[in-house]
Amino acid sequence: MVRRDAAVAAMALVFGAAAAYESSKLPFGTVHNPGPGFFPWWTSAVIVLLASILLFQALRSRSSTAREGPGRIAKVAALLVALSVYTFLLDPLGYPLCTFLLVLFMLRATDPQRWAVALSMAAITAVGSYIVFAIWLSVPLPRGPL
Repeated sequence: MVRRDAAVAAMALVFGAAAAYESSKLPFGTVHNPGPGFFPWWTSAVIVLLASILLFQALRSRSSTAREGPGRIAKVAALLVALSVYTFLLDPLGYPLCTFLLVLFMLRATDPQRWAVALSMAAITAVGSYIVFAIWLSVPLPRGPL
């Protein structure tokens, strides 16, 4: 697992650096008036940063604490199904309710949290992201029946 993490991190680092180089050829713009290279450059910079951290951790670690098995595969499959259901229910139920239900499911199914923690984190995530995107950034999100 450690070698696999290091290999994936190295590949992400190479692709992130290549993307940063290519996006630097585009006009960058400013924070208040971003150009076509602004978002790709910052995205690739974050990829390079996170890949570097993962590579450092993978090379420093001697053994893996994560275990692969049918339980982990079932959790990944459940998350894929949940994300698929989320996309289909987003328009009829709306962003806040669907996001609340998705985060609640993720916190209870993948790494079971107490109900109080799961409910509060789901509510904070749904309301907080709605405020940021719909109100602050004026992104049109499905409102649903609520």
